[in-house]
Amino acid sequence: MYRNLFRICCLTLLLATGCKSVQHLASVETQNIRTDGTIPLDSKIESMILPYRTQMAEEMDEVLGALEVDLVKRKPNSNMGNWFCDILYDEANKMFFEEVDFAIQNYGGLRLSTVAKGPLTRGEIFQLMPFDNTLVVLQVDGQTMQTLLDAMANSGGWPISKGLSFTIKNNKAVGIMIQGQPFDITKSYRVAVPDYVANGGDQASFLKELPQEESGVFIREIIIAHLEDLREAGLQLSIDPTQRISK
Repeated sequence: MYRNLFRICCLTLLLATGCKSVQHLASVETQNIRTDGTIPLDSKIESMILPYRTQMAEEMDEVLGALEVDLVKRKPNSNMGNWFCDILYDEANKMFFEEVDFAIQNYGGLRLSTVAKGPLTRGEIFQLMPFDNTLVVLQVDGQTMQTLLDAMANSGGWPISKGLSFTIKNNKAVGIMIQGQPFDITKSYRVAVPDYVANGGDQASFLKELPQEESGVFIREIIIAHLEDLREAGLQLSIDPTQRISK
């Protein structure tokens, strides 16, 4: 499924095994040269780069599906956030032995404010999720879960998947429902998250000490593979507009 990741791994292995010695940079001298932007292109370099540039453009322009509506990113809810996290939720439940209760994505991790309806390309997925974040699963105890949801509420809301809903009141998460049941602070829950968040990013330092189940797969590759599977099966993209966070 994750062909691009396989190519990257193979290339890395070839580079690593092809080096018989390691050299370290002892010092470097730099000089800044200001130009007016009129330096002519080097034809030799251009001819060398052109095949790779053409191949890259072809890959990025590949249509993976079609959107019937604009995807819009906003707080506390958005169809973009629902769509993105629902894919993470569905794919996590295929990739990991034990099912997850829900998936989340930090708001700042989605780097496009809108994706226009119509053809959805591989390049747009790279623009939406340019970071090399992988998907991990955390087993989160009830007290830490309350802290996480409060942090999300305090920031105005993050994208969340089906399986989770809550209300923001006084910058806290209340009325929390997980898998259709009221939140129980004495229980623990399985959550799919970007490794950036699991490692303490976006002010989630309280998650750093929790054991991680690592997929080893970039989140954007998970999204792309999901879209490719839908395309091959002749299925349409599904976007659930349900409001999952209320104020």
